[in-house]
Amino acid sequence: MVNISGARPHALRITIALFCILSVFLFFDPIGFASTMNHNLAPPGSTTTVTHIVLFKFKPDLHDGAVDVACAKILSLKENCLRPNSQHAYIKSITGGRDNSPENLQNGMTHAFVVQFENTDDRNYYVEQDPAHLAFKKEIEPLVEKITVLDYVSGVF
Repeated sequence: MVNISGARPHALRITIALFCILSVFLFFDPIGFASTMNHNLAPPGSTTTVTHIVLFKFKPDLHDGAVDVACAKILSLKENCLRPNSQHAYIKSITGGRDNSPENLQNGMTHAFVVQFENTDDRNYYVEQDPAHLAFKKEIEPLVEKITVLDYVSGVF
């Protein structure tokens, strides 16, 4: 038989040591874990940039001129979408272009546009109420076969 009566003081010391180490991590965060966690899920009105990605699959029978005009109109939304109370443009940026990926993973999408908003309120107004955007959506509808939209806040997973 093995005598384990002397193990009790060691178990107590190990428990105290573990408690102290965990307390250091809990209160002082020496490895920065808590500071890298993003608990902000971008509530309405936040000032966290919202990125709005729109992918288009234009109908194949369109001539390039119609697609070019549609793309120019998308880019002009930056100046045409105005805050209702101030009549100032609220879109931070819009970029876009024709797909040129060699990966062949486009699922038929031909063009991509990235729109950035200062906050979720601006994005929500754009999607749900902005007259310039709503008119554009109706205008482009007959030109597209498929649209995919993704929105995200950087670092919020």
